[in-house]
Amino acid sequence: MFGKRPDGKLVRTHDGIYTLMPHVMNKRDDSMNMVEFDVDMDDLDQFIKKAQEETGIVYSYLEILVSAVVRTIYLRPDLNRFVVNRRIYQRDGIYFSMVVQKSLKKGYESNETGLKFRFEGNESLDYVHEVVDKGIRESKNNDRDNDIDDFSKKLASMPFFLMSMLVHMIKFLDRYGLLPKKVIDIMPFHTTFFITNMRSVKTPAIYHHVYNFGTTGLFLSTGTEKLEPQKDKDDNVTFKRVMPVKFVSDERFCDGYYFATSLRMLQRILHNPKVLLTPLPRPERELTKKELKEKKKTEKKI
Repeated sequence: MFGKRPDGKLVRTHDGIYTLMPHVMNKRDDSMNMVEFDVDMDDLDQFIKKAQEETGIVYSYLEILVSAVVRTIYLRPDLNRFVVNRRIYQRDGIYFSMVVQKSLKKGYESNETGLKFRFEGNESLDYVHEVVDKGIRESKNNDRDNDIDDFSKKLASMPFFLMSMLVHMIKFLDRYGLLPKKVIDIMPFHTTFFITNMRSVKTPAIYHHVYNFGTTGLFLSTGTEKLEPQKDKDDNVTFKRVMPVKFVSDERFCDGYYFATSLRMLQRILHNPKVLLTPLPRPERELTKKELKEKKKTEKKI
């Protein structure tokens, strides 16, 4: 109420055009930007192979992508904003949501569950691997419902009119910042970014919409790898394996140049995932001008 929310702080210092944007485009599906880029599989495979030989840890493509996105958002904090009720907020942490298939039977029956993780942003790839891998394994091996499943099933078990009223009430409370933090914490729609791993079910990447409900501002989808032709210095055509990633964003909380430079940073990290092995220091207070200057130098090195 009055601009206050339990999951974010109202942004008061931004350009006039971005104060106006949420009023002109008051829904996320009204303000979606979409782009596709390819990730070089050779870069990832070489890194994964070397890490396994040296440490015995086997990183997945998904874990590397999640860690790279988290690192990018930490270094580019405006990406961690969201729009609710025509106001822009800075989120209190970096949240990642995904859907996991517990099992696939005969290729068409599935049993899905939602997962949500919280990061500070300075974590190393080892930490992200440990958290995400543990979450996925537990969801697949555990017959019990997690908080997201339990909440969804309770809603779905209600009579239609009651379920409809409750969903409308949740949306109303969320719009005015009255939804309890405990409910927000288990909602996969209240997240910094969502990833759908279409590659795991051997399907092309899709441009997935960002939800109007909740606070999801970034959505990534990975697809099955493909061979991309390229020329070497002698004009000989060779092929490299790439993983397509399709990216959808809510354009209202930061400008296009900021998005573009952030995307280039993400691509540089994925080209050299070794940088993710080193955690970044997290300040316990607001950065001074000198520290901000040093942080910008770090960004340029990536």
